[in-house]
Order: sequence, then structure tokens, then C-alpha cells
Amino acid sequence: MGKTRLPTLFITPILCCGFIVSNLISPAIATEDAISDASIVSYEQAYFVKFAPVTLLDMLQRIPGVPDILNKNRRQRNNQRGFGSGGDQILIDGRRLAGKSNNINDALARISAEQILKIDLIRGATSGLDVQSQGLVINILLKEGGAKSTTFWRIFGEYTSGYDLLPQFLVSHSGSTGNLEYSVAAERKNDNGYRPRGEIFYDENDVQTGTQVVDHAFNFKGIKLTSNLTYSFESGDELRLNGLFEPNKFKFHETRIEMGNEADNVIWDRNSDNEKWEIGGDYTFTLGSIGKFKSLFVINQNIEDTEITRVRDFEMPSFMYENEFTDTRRSEKILRSSTTITIFGDQSIEIGGEGAINKFSKTFQNYDRSIEADPLELGTNDNVKIKENRYEIFAIHNYNISPSMVVQSSLTTEFSKIVADNILLDGSINRRDTAFTYFKPRIDFRYDYTKNDQFRATVEKKVSQLRFDTFVTSYDAQNDELKVGNTELLPTQTWEFSLAYEHRLPNDAGSIEGSTYYHYRKDHQTRVDFTDYVDFGGNPIGIEEFFALPPSDALRDEISFTPTQGNITSAYIYGIDLKSNLRMGFIGVPEAVLSLGYRYEKRRSLDQFTQLMRNFANYSDHVYNVDFRHDITKWRFSYGFGIKIRSDWAKYDMKYYNPLSPSAFIKAFAEYNLKNGVKVRFDMLEISGSGGHATTIRYTDHIRFNEIYKREERENGKPRVYQFTVQGSF
Repeated sequence: MGKTRLPTLFITPILCCGFIVSNLISPAIATEDAISDASIVSYEQAYFVKFAPVTLLDMLQRIPGVPDILNKNRRQRNNQRGFGSGGDQILIDGRRLAGKSNNINDALARISAEQILKIDLIRGATSGLDVQSQGLVINILLKEGGAKSTTFWRIFGEYTSGYDLLPQFLVSHSGSTGNLEYSVAAERKNDNGYRPRGEIFYDENDVQTGTQVVDHAFNFKGIKLTSNLTYSFESGDELRLNGLFEPNKFKFHETRIEMGNEADNVIWDRNSDNEKWEIGGDYTFTLGSIGKFKSLFVINQNIEDTEITRVRDFEMPSFMYENEFTDTRRSEKILRSSTTITIFGDQSIEIGGEGAINKFSKTFQNYDRSIEADPLELGTNDNVKIKENRYEIFAIHNYNISPSMVVQSSLTTEFSKIVADNILLDGSINRRDTAFTYFKPRIDFRYDYTKNDQFRATVEKKVSQLRFDTFVTSYDAQNDELKVGNTELLPTQTWEFSLAYEHRLPNDAGSIEGSTYYHYRKDHQTRVDFTDYVDFGGNPIGIEEFFALPPSDALRDEISFTPTQGNITSAYIYGIDLKSNLRMGFIGVPEAVLSLGYRYEKRRSLDQFTQLMRNFANYSDHVYNVDFRHDITKWRFSYGFGIKIRSDWAKYDMKYYNPLSPSAFIKAFAEYNLKNGVKVRFDMLEISGSGGHATTIRYTDHIRFNEIYKREERENGKPRVYQFTVQGSF
């Protein structure tokens, strides 16, 4: 009963608070420096003076709705196809940062607040920008010739319960000379912690057979060097370059101490060396009355070498029973150029192309033995080299039908070729050589019904970027098994349909937004059955014929049941997304902002092992978000908290079913601005101290036989984390 009421209890404030606020809010608490029109809200620099910001990031944290986008940028894995242009975006002077590994959030933290002219929040389709977006675009306008010599510094420390306090440092310097503006930054990164959990084991008769305590400790050290250069030509043309170099080391040590039947104590050690670099840039010049030309490029490389050892530790002397080596190399080169031409006054068209060359190579070697007296023998060897050449041509048409109505449409034609070589032990090559052609149309429509009410609609076809890691065998630590790679994977094609409504409250008091969407997927990627089934005579047969036999125990013993990542015909997603950002002026606290969010989403595909419709693995149907921030400007003090709650979700495969009940993620912060421009901040993460409860039901051979041989109940711990930050500039 509680589960059915919770969404209603949570959604009601989102839908109702805004209408209450719009009736109660007083003009006396309106933000005088926020000037709005039908689709743009502008925040001038004067608006932020009372907050005494040090960096651009400090300014963005004070704008309702923006912190959510900043959090998404931190979590992004930079695996979008090409540069990407949809969704919520952050631009600087109308252009995005020409990089993927070089995250824009880092750049925002290094830009001095004094360099900012204003910040525009743009909702819906808008011409003249470097992106197509159905969501919110943040466009940061810098002062012309406003760059001056500024040094920003930050000292950061993180303490995880039971571990030492680790310091981190960042220093960045920016300035200008003539037409050149520059910034350079160096950061020392340290992190450590642990993820304990306790497990209880039961047999097929639900009788407890043992327990296990797992202590997973990790340590991370790295250096991050970044730079940004901008040169403005006398003609008005502009060249921007940015660079990144980041070498890292990662170690973890895990002990599994088991008690009960057939106890097996194990020690795992993993050491990884990672090095990545990136160079990106863009060049824009005007073509007079014709329009403008712009070009973006990025070149990057990521190298990672990993060694894992697994040791059995009984009363007898311990010995290494497994040794694993992984060597990964990936690189990407992208060039995108286009020309924008104004036609008929209220229309423009952008025509261009993008080319990308992706290279990926990975070797996986696994050596094992049963007893110490035996030598380590090569059990698995997987060596894959992949090259993807992708080219696309596109045309983007912007039509301002009226001051309140805009249509943005585009058509992209993509040509790609993937060559995947599986190099066998004898040196021979098993090659996959595949070519694709995709047509990707998109239409964005924006209608400003009133000054404060906006409707948005989008129809788009997308093609996913393949994760080449899934082409190669890997080790699944949680389930203690090898996951076979598949070089025959296809990109997922998705038709996306969305409709959104947004109401902005008077006097910059916040906004209420609701959207609904439907996605249809073709060639959806999921876990599939790659087993070679045979009958009693050893003749190849289909899966349905095999289970209809029925198979005997002897026949089942001859079968190597093999799940792997693969494609299925179709899947679908539909849902609603509600969110609101409200200034609390209606209760007399205009400097406080409350953000509420709720997402209901169904992701459904046919489970290839049970033939049942299931949710996608690792996805919840319900997600709830609460964020609160209060700036007490007269005291130069701010505090706030955030809560994220997810409903139950699950993972499933051929031989197990793993439902999880995650705990709420709760965080809080407090910060104080000293009079000399120095800011002190304290953050507390993982306040609940728990990762939630998980159950794993393990099956003999195949879940379809429904023969349970083991059940595991697991309590996941997440120790509290305390962060201390001192930052300033001079």
C-alpha cells in the first residue's frame, strides 16, 4: 500500500506548489536583475554580487534548475556518438567546449566570476546556437576584453569513515596578452575508501549454509593538467584550443571471508595504470552577408593496463589461483565543420559534415590453476582490434514562424564502417567487416503560449555509440564468472517522441515543468543466449527444441551454456518527468530554493532467457529527487541538502536473478564566504550509511530449468564521506 501512495504524495507538491506560489508571491521579492522574455531568462552580473561568488561555477549554483544540469555533467561518461547536440547543454559565448574527456564542469570552476557579462537560460528550440536542444541550454557570455590575470586555488580533503584524510590540490591561472586569452590548471587528485558488505547463503531448500564478510578497499591517485587558449582576430574571427593530460593509478584490495559449508576465503588485488590525453578546438569566421563558418575538432587517447590476482587463503598456506591481465587502448579523432546561412530574414540553414575515426584494441588473458603444485595455465585469451570510420552530412533548418513559435528541423545521413579483428592464438584473424547507413531526422517545435508558458515537442531518430568493451571477454567480479565478448554487436536505433510543458512563475520565483515521452528501440542491446544447443545425437538444434526434449542431466552436462551481450529485435521506453524549482519567497525566505523532481519510467524488453517482459537491468521505475539551498547573504553563509530515492530494480542473466532495494542517497553541505574572498565549504555524503539490500538467486545451468541451488542475501554498506574545501582567487 505504501508503494502505491508514495508517488501521489510526492507528485502533489510538484504540481500544486507552483500555483500556490504564483498567487502568493510578492513583487517585493522579485529578482530585479533577471530579465525574462518568452524563451530566455537572463541573469546579469549584478544579480550575483550579493552571493560574493569566486568562480563561474559558484554563480551557476545560484540559478534554479541549473545545479541539476551540473550534476548530470559530472556523471556523464562521454560516450555519446560524436560531439552530440541534444539534451541539456552548457555553452560559452554560444559555443560548446570542443572536448569529451575535458569536462566543461572543470572549466566552469576555473573561470573567474569577474569575467562574466551575463548568463542566459534558453528553453526549447532556438536558432543561432551551437546545438539542437529540446531541454535547457545555459549560455554564458563573457566580457569582451574582460580577461585579466587571475589565479584560482582550491585545497580539498576527503575523509571516509575508518580511513585517512586525503588532501587534493588545484591551482589555475588565467589572463590575457593582446588578442590572446589563456588559462592553465594543475590538479592533484587523491581518493580512498571501502565498500563493506555482509552476505548470508541459503541452499535450494532455504536452509542457511554459510555467511561471508566482504571488505572492498580502494585507492586512487592522479594528476590532471588542462589548458584553454582563445585568440581573437581583428576581423572578428576566433580560434579556441583546449588540452588535457591525466595520468592515474587505481588500486583495490578485497577480502572475502566465508564461514559454513565449503568455506572459501579469497583475497583479490587489482592494480590499474591509466593515462589519457585530449586536444580539442574550434575556429569560427564570418562570411560577410552570407553567414558564418565554424569547425570543431577533438583528438584523444586513453590507455589502461590492469593486473588482477586472486588468492585462496585457507588454514593451509595461501596460493594464487588466478592471474588476469587486461590491456586497453582507445582513441578518437573527430572533425565537424558547417556553414550557417541566413535565408528569407527569419530563416537560416546550417549545412555541414562530421567525420570520426575510432580505434580500440583490448587483450584479455586469464591464467588459473586448482592447486598450488600446478602451474598457472592460460584459460582464456581474447585479443580484439577495432576500427570504426564514421561520416555524416547534415542540414539544420531554423524557422522563426513568429515571435512565439519556432521550428528547428534537421536531417543527418550517417555512413559508418566497422572492422573488428579477433586475433586468435595461432595468429590467424577472424574479421568482421560491416558497413551501415542511417538516416536520422529530427524536428523540434517550441510554442510560447504566454510570456510564462511554453510547449515543446521533439521527434528524433538516434543511433547509439557501440561500447567496444563488450566486444571482448571480461571478468564479472560480483558473480565470479567470465563474460564472453561479442564482435557482432550492432548499434541501437531509437525513435524518440517527447512533449513538454513549462510554466515560469512571476518575478523569477521558479518554474514547473512536466514532460512525457516514448522511445521505440530497434536492435536493442541486452544479454542473450549464445549457447550451441544439440540433441541426444549431437545434432545442432534450436533453443525451443532443446527445452522441449526434455534434456537429460547427461545432455545438460555436455552443453556449455553461454550468455553474452547481443541484439534483440525491439524494446520500448515510456514515462513522465515532473520537476519544479521554487524560490521560497512565499514563506518569507526569498533566498532559499527548493527543487523537487519525480520520474516514472517503464523500460521493457523481452528477457531472452525466461521469455518474459522485464524492465531493463539496473533501472528503477520511480526516481524521486529533493534539493534545497538557502543563501543567507547578510551572513555570507549558505547551506543545503539533497535526497535521491530510487524504487527497487534488478539485474538478471542466464544463471541468476538479482533484485535490489537501494537506500536513499542523502547529502548535505554548508559554506561560508570570508571577507577576503575565500570560501570555506563542508560536504557530507552517503549520510544514510547504507547501499541497500540485495538478493541473488542462482540457478543450475539455465534459469529456464528453474532449479535453484543457492540464494544470497546481501547488505551493502556505504561509509559516510566528509569533504572539506577551501578556495579563493587573487
